[in-house]
Amino acid sequence: MNNIESLIEQRELCRQRDEEFLALYRPTLDAMLEQGLPESKARRLAAKFTIANGRPHYHVSYTTAYRCVCHLLEAEAKKGNKSRTFRTEEDMGLAERRLRRKMWYEITQQVRELRDQGMSITTAIEHVLEHCRASRFFISPATALTKICTRARTRALR
Repeated sequence: MNNIESLIEQRELCRQRDEEFLALYRPTLDAMLEQGLPESKARRLAAKFTIANGRPHYHVSYTTAYRCVCHLLEAEAKKGNKSRTFRTEEDMGLAERRLRRKMWYEITQQVRELRDQGMSITTAIEHVLEHCRASRFFISPATALTKICTRARTRALR
């Protein structure tokens, strides 16, 4: 796949993620507004709640997932052989801002479990991307607010 096609695919996957986020966010916001919270506070709380409690699909391409999962599985195998490699999520205690990396560890864990049950890596990745749900939305609250409020894109988020 060339760069233009992969960029188009990436934008489409981001659009799908945003739609899924907004579909879960709107009822949460409505519920918080019914409780009498000010709109700005309700917006932030609804975004944080949706991020943490949403169970979205993984919106990543198969090609990228295959490359990242194979890299992490290979690094894990090297670490098992006492070779020096990057640390795992547990070793690093990944910060909240490293959400993308957390997502790849989560996908890799699910692929590893399916592979241990006898599935090939390619089939396992396809299964995870099509049928499994993420533990949360892997976006920051600031990014979520830019999806909610277009004015947030041009001003500082306080």
